[in-house]
Amino acid sequence: MLIFLLFLMTGIALGYFLNGKNIDKTQKIFLNVSILLLLFFMGASIGKDPELFDKIAGFGFQALVIASSTIFFSIIAVLIIIKFMGNKQ
Repeated sequence: MLIFLLFLMTGIALGYFLNGKNIDKTQKIFLNVSILLLLFFMGASIGKDPELFDKIAGFGFQALVIASSTIFFSIIAVLIIIKFMGNKQ
């Protein structure tokens, strides 16, 4: 856990001291490579665990139900709020 906090503090210090410097392109490349490596290693760990690999279909169905419910009830809430507050365009 300490190593994670060390990396976090190092990133904060680097961002503070390099504020205003032109490192946008380098930063974007580093961020993209980091995300790709993270996704690769997460996929490798999922692939090597047969129990988790078999349950992915169930996770996908649950995620679909949760996402659909969230969207549906958000739309309902907005329609109710518009009805009570009036349509001010």
